[in-house]
Amino acid sequence: MRADVQSKLEKLRSDYGCLMGVPFLHFFCPILFNDQDAPLCKAHIVNRFFPSSARAWTVQRKDVDNFYGSIFEADFGAIQYSGEEPNLGKTVIDRKLSQKFAPKIFVDDVPVEFFVAKEKIPKHFTPVVFDSDGQEIQLGLKISPEAMHAATGKKWKIEIEKDVRLAALVSLIKAAHLTLFEILGYRYALSAGGHFVGRQILGEFFLRNHDKRKTDVLKNARPFFREFAHMVRPVESSGIDFRGTINDKQLLVCKRNSTHPWAFIVFLKMSRSLHAVMIPILDQSFTAAKFIRFLQDEDDSIEVALSRFEQDHWTIDKESAEIRWPKSGVSYP
Repeated sequence: MRADVQSKLEKLRSDYGCLMGVPFLHFFCPILFNDQDAPLCKAHIVNRFFPSSARAWTVQRKDVDNFYGSIFEADFGAIQYSGEEPNLGKTVIDRKLSQKFAPKIFVDDVPVEFFVAKEKIPKHFTPVVFDSDGQEIQLGLKISPEAMHAATGKKWKIEIEKDVRLAALVSLIKAAHLTLFEILGYRYALSAGGHFVGRQILGEFFLRNHDKRKTDVLKNARPFFREFAHMVRPVESSGIDFRGTINDKQLLVCKRNSTHPWAFIVFLKMSRSLHAVMIPILDQSFTAAKFIRFLQDEDDSIEVALSRFEQDHWTIDKESAEIRWPKSGVSYP
C-alpha cells in the first residue's frame, strides 16, 4: 500500500475508534458500511478527468471506486466540453473523444456511416475533407458518389452530443458524500444522513450491480436513482464565489422556520461548472420528513444560511436567505 494511503488510513482508523470505542480492523467503508479485507485506493473527490479542479482525495475500496468511476464518472467527464464549439474532425480522430461522443452524420435525418480514411477510399464510397484546427482530415462516407451528388440539396447535419444527466446525478452524489467524509470523517459517515447517502443509495446500488455489464448497470440505474433526481442541481449564479466545498470549506445549511437544519448543500467545482448537491440531515424525524417531502413535491424555495468549517466545527451565519432550487422543466433520462 502507498505510504500516503497508509497514513490517511491510520488517521481514519483513529477517528473511527474515537467514535465507536474500537478501531476498525481493515477499513470501515463509508459506502458499504462494513469492515472487510479488500484492496484500497487513493480516491479523488473530484475525478481527475476534470482539469483545474480540486485534487483532494480520501481512502476508498478499490472495487467501489472503480465501479462508479468506470460506469458513471467516465461519462460525466464529457461535461467539461460543454460550451465548446463542436468539432467533428477533432472528435473523430481523438479515440477517447470519439468513444465518448460517438459523432454522427445525417442526411434528412437518415444516418450516414463514415470512417476516418487512412488509406485510399474505395470507389463505391465518397471522400469528404474537413479542416480541424488547420489539419485536413479525410472521411469516407459510406454512400456512393452518385448518392452524394443526389443529396446535395438535402439537409445535412453533424451531431456531436452526449446525455450526461444520469452520470452527473450519480457522480455528484458520490462526490458530495466523499467531500463530507473527507472534511468530517466518521462524524458524517456514521450519521443518519451519511448512512442514507452512503449505504442506502450508493452502497445498495453497488451491491445490486457491481457484477453486471455496463449496459445493464445503466438500465438499472435509471429507476433506482429517479427518486433522488432533485438532490442535484447546476449552479447558474450565486452571490458567493464558491470554489467547491472541498476547497473553501463553505456550504449552505437548509433551515426550517429559521432554526432547525434539515440538509446541507455541498458545492462541487468541475472545471468551469459549479454544481450543488443536497445531503440530508436526518437526526430528527421531522427533518427526515422535510427532506423526503422536498424530493417529492414541487416546492423549489429553500431557506438557507452560509456555513463555514473552521477549527474542526461548522459556524453558521445568523442571517438567512431564500434561494430557488428549480424543479419545473428538469427532466430525468
